[in-house]
Amino acid sequence: MHNHKNKVNFREYILGGQDGLVNVLGIVLGVASATLSTNMVLISGIVATVAESISMSAVAYTSSKAAKEYENSLIKEDKKGSLKFREHKALLKEFNNPLKSAGVVGLSTLIGSIIPLVPFFFFSVKIGILFSLVFSATVLFLVGALKAKLSIGNWKKSGFELMVIGLLAAITGYLVGLLLKFFGLS
Repeated sequence: MHNHKNKVNFREYILGGQDGLVNVLGIVLGVASATLSTNMVLISGIVATVAESISMSAVAYTSSKAAKEYENSLIKEDKKGSLKFREHKALLKEFNNPLKSAGVVGLSTLIGSIIPLVPFFFFSVKIGILFSLVFSATVLFLVGALKAKLSIGNWKKSGFELMVIGLLAAITGYLVGLLLKFFGLS
């Protein structure tokens, strides 16, 4: 039997982890391609990790709180016992505590953000780019596959889909970095 709270938490884990990983991957690849400086990559990646984690926590808190308040307002408008009242009550149960939601999204964003940074602590920029891409693509694929395994879907297709979406965004960051370097902004 599936627990609705776990379903909501799962959505929050995916949201935070994917957003953190893809965002920081795009930033570090862009900075790496523009500067070829390990220090600049690490500085920008760490700053992005911290800012992104706090930002995503805040977004999760405010959006969860707003959704919960909206459902509460609909419940107050409907008469007890009506079909709409029961539907809104059921929907309300799906919303987590806004603070818990903020914590889950913030922590998963932090974890996801660290993944593309790890290779740059151990390798030169050029090798770090390659390992960061491979490491991040692997994690994105595994998360997509896990998503399908926990729900209904083809794990290969889901893994591939999440990986491609993430890598397209990240490669865009890399290309923007090259473009900035071309125009002398590195």
